[in-house]
Amino acid sequence: MSSMIASPLSERPSLKPGAYGIDFAAKFHVSDSSSFTTPWPDEQAFAVTRLWSKSGMLDRTMQFDRERALVVSLSLNTITRGNYRFWTEGKFREVPSLAPFTTSVTDMESDPVCLVTGPFDYIHYHVPRTGLDDIAKSVGIQPVGTFRCVLAENDPFLSQFTKLVLPMLESGSQLPALLLDHLSLLLGAHLLQKYAGLPKLPEMIRGGLAPWQKRKAAEFLSDNLATNVRLRQVAKECELSVSHFARSFKETFGVSAYRWLIQKRLSHAQHLLLKTRIPLIDIALQSGFPDQASFTRGFKRNLGVTPGRWRKFHRD
Repeated sequence: MSSMIASPLSERPSLKPGAYGIDFAAKFHVSDSSSFTTPWPDEQAFAVTRLWSKSGMLDRTMQFDRERALVVSLSLNTITRGNYRFWTEGKFREVPSLAPFTTSVTDMESDPVCLVTGPFDYIHYHVPRTGLDDIAKSVGIQPVGTFRCVLAENDPFLSQFTKLVLPMLESGSQLPALLLDHLSLLLGAHLLQKYAGLPKLPEMIRGGLAPWQKRKAAEFLSDNLATNVRLRQVAKECELSVSHFARSFKETFGVSAYRWLIQKRLSHAQHLLLKTRIPLIDIALQSGFPDQASFTRGFKRNLGVTPGRWRKFHRD
């Protein structure tokens, strides 16, 4: 079992318990799980939890606490018809066979109960309704009262989203807070569009950052190159909501704030590789990467070669 927590600049606020992490796994009577969490917003948690079992469950899930949150679940393996049983508000709901990467959306105020009697491997996204409310408010829409809950639906966006997230879970590395912030916004916007019927959010408000906001954002990110900065901290500097800032930043710079920061970190790392002889681990930490392994992966993914080889080639 493993857990990865994204921390802000100073200290991580205490997160409210919910349908995620080790406690979520215990409700399924399983010990095999991995997860990462980040505040969204404040003390609420956006979380990704992977649960798996080779033999299935011997009993139904224990009762979940009612909370204003959605749990979006994708099965990573095939579950044949009859091996998955599901109830909400005490009523049994028919579940077809589940193909890999099919999506289910559950309202955690509906008293869900499930029983999986065969092997399973699931990714669960815990999405607080308060975070979804914030996205809606940022584009001038009232918070959504009801979401469309589904079982075993094909959702190409969530399928691709999960294939992107899986390697992050499997890496075991601490994930940058800025990346988790972007993941929560991407997923939240999709849920509002597909499961609450809202129009495509980026088309509702256009326009980039004002010149002073562009300067402020660039300065703040550059000054915190080696820090696990949060998206809400940069948005606050620009006096914008998090979701409005994220859209405006991409409109202005052509890339997300996370991608912009990665590019800056890699440029700083290249400078240190050229101008100093300090070890790679020190270059990784001074450039804002949590460890040498994640630095090497990011460097090679973007530049096509490892930092050590790049240094040797450019210094010789």
